Amino acid sequence: MDAADVKWAADAAHASIEKWSQRDGYYNNRLASHLTGKLGELATEKYLLENGFKLDSHFRFPERENLCDIVVKIKNYSQVRRLEVKTWSASYWMELGRCIAVDQYPILKKKADLVLWCVLAPVDMDELIKSPSPLVVSLTGWSTVEEVSGAAVKATGSGGMRKVTNYQLDEKDLHPFAELRDVLEQR
Repeated sequence: MDAADVKWAADAAHASIEKWSQRDGYYNNRLASHLTGKLGELATEKYLLENGFKLDSHFRFPERENLCDIVVKIKNYSQVRRLEVKTWSASYWMELGRCIAVDQYPILKKKADLVLWCVLAPVDMDELIKSPSPLVVSLTGWSTVEEVSGAAVKATGSGGMRKVTNYQLDEKDLHPFAELRDVLEQR
């Protein structure tokens, strides 16, 4: 991801943190968390566009934050696939990654068909916010929303973090991105 994308993500994260700063959330409401999410959404959008998909990228519009992140348009919108993108820093991926809060699941089920999982390479987030520079976001895998509800329920959170009751998928249960095209184009 180039520096211009990172700059856009940082600006969008600032706008998002302002919007959500006075509301309780499932996870930490920090600028770094919002930036991590925006970077994963951008990386996913780039991947899909490079693979010829037509999209509505709701994540680019603050007023659409209650919708899924990306809609893939199939056959001139006669069919769609609704995607939610979840991104973690590499330092949290093994212990805390691949989680959806149990209380958040009913909302996820209404707005998305698939969850795409991304991992952000280790980076100093404070420095990245001050000075956007190129970085790597890995598109690690995907799951159906139904597969999320079949995952183990765990109270996750390390150190002094607030514990959140989550569905946490095992990394081996994620589908590879190489299989995503077939699922997006299914009729």
